[in-house]
Amino acid sequence: MGGGAVFVADHANHRIRRIDGTGTLTTIAGDGLRGFTDDGVDAVRAHLGFPSALAVAPDGALLVADEMNHRIRRIDPSGVIGTVAGDGSRGLGEDDGDGGPADRARLNAPCAVAVDASGRLYVGEAGTPRVRRVDADGVISTVVAASRWSGGAGAADAGEAFLPAGLAVDGAGRLYIADPEGRRVLLLDPAGALRVLAGPPDGNPGGTAVDWGAPCAVAVDGEGVLYVADQTGHRVWRLADGAAGVVAGQPDPATCDTTASGAPADAVVHTALGYPCGLAVDPAGRLLVADNFHHRIAAVPLITAPSEDTEPVRDEKPTSGGEPEPQREPEPEREPEPEPERERERKPEPEPERKPEPARGADSVPAGDGGPTPAQPARLLVRQEVGLEIRRGQSELIHVRVSSTDPWIPGRVEHRFTAPTGFVFDGRVTCAYYRADRTVIPGGGVTGTAGDGGRSLVVTDEPRLNTPGHPAAALVYTLGIRALDDAEPGRYTDGRAVIAGQPEVRLKASVLGDDED
Repeated sequence: MGGGAVFVADHANHRIRRIDGTGTLTTIAGDGLRGFTDDGVDAVRAHLGFPSALAVAPDGALLVADEMNHRIRRIDPSGVIGTVAGDGSRGLGEDDGDGGPADRARLNAPCAVAVDASGRLYVGEAGTPRVRRVDADGVISTVVAASRWSGGAGAADAGEAFLPAGLAVDGAGRLYIADPEGRRVLLLDPAGALRVLAGPPDGNPGGTAVDWGAPCAVAVDGEGVLYVADQTGHRVWRLADGAAGVVAGQPDPATCDTTASGAPADAVVHTALGYPCGLAVDPAGRLLVADNFHHRIAAVPLITAPSEDTEPVRDEKPTSGGEPEPQREPEPEREPEPEPERERERKPEPEPERKPEPARGADSVPAGDGGPTPAQPARLLVRQEVGLEIRRGQSELIHVRVSSTDPWIPGRVEHRFTAPTGFVFDGRVTCAYYRADRTVIPGGGVTGTAGDGGRSLVVTDEPRLNTPGHPAAALVYTLGIRALDDAEPGRYTDGRAVIAGQPEVRLKASVLGDDED
């Protein structure tokens, strides 16, 4: 946040958004295509690679954790993008540039970023679990690292299970670290001493006992109160004076959860959060929550009495239900060519919105029934990650994301894809699982068979989400696609994706003419 505006890292759309005081949303960085664009260009025309975290520097510049480009980018107030840390190569934990210029160092999937009042930059890396610091002179060093990495002289040891998924700095220069791997929040004081601030009741002596699932983001207000997003618990906690309470999300009656004020659990701000992954406190006294599964920014009032529902910050395409329509995905900011007449004649009707239900285990039993009943089918959210713009005759990748808050183990299933007009699949298919701790693991056993000259593709896979030993909440299928040499320039939205027999979702892509960029 800065100047009364809210900045959002639109991770899968490879963009940075800005919401001003009137609720108007604009794109300030990223053209929607994954990649890397050299420094010194207009940020809105730059390629980004899954931006995952943001921080506003004292000079008003916006710092971006450009995760899959292994860099920290800087967007100055004039809108020009540059690099402040990372040379683009993946760090290995040894000889990664500590003690030298940050822009020549190697990072490994930077997923968190924070800036203190003096302008010192902190970077959390997921690939090589550690926290780096960039001082005012541009020199980088490691300040916290997992035990298996040396971290260099003076680095605090965070133990074997460590992932710095979220960072925040308070007015006294203390660094807070959300660690979903260790299920704890760590505190690094200005002298370099590291301790557990909060964590599970067992194994974290001296810290506040909180039985959460995966604390992945932190924010601190002007009074030193800390807020923590529990990604797999679908709640936000408030930590102050050694006490913890739920401030947003559904409380758990089984654990007698209370609100942050200590009032009964029914006074909590009841809202259906789904995998909250980012937090910020704004000057108006609201806690802003990146509600990942529902694709929205929710605002929780911290000063006034809590209401039954959070107030969503106005989004680019608001929906009335809890789950957005899969078709309503932001497109690149360029003006598309007029749609061909054949496309206009077969526009599908929008699918009805479905509200998400609480996650159900494999042995769900309705209240009051005397015996087990079959588990309800998982509710899936299927969407294309970004729009595509491809020149005639060239190839690209199309990404289809499948996510759920329910367990999903359908067994060996088929997914059926149809390419938009003017495009064909080339048979390439891979998949990857995105876990709650922000790590990505490749999927295995997926096969693809193209037919109808490449217009159709059948993918066979054995997917699983939210299962014991496999805590992935999202699965992304990546398909190779090519624009035909004789394709007519324009935007086509008649592609289809049918995941395991679920209702179909549109796939969209644009064919660029030879004179377009």
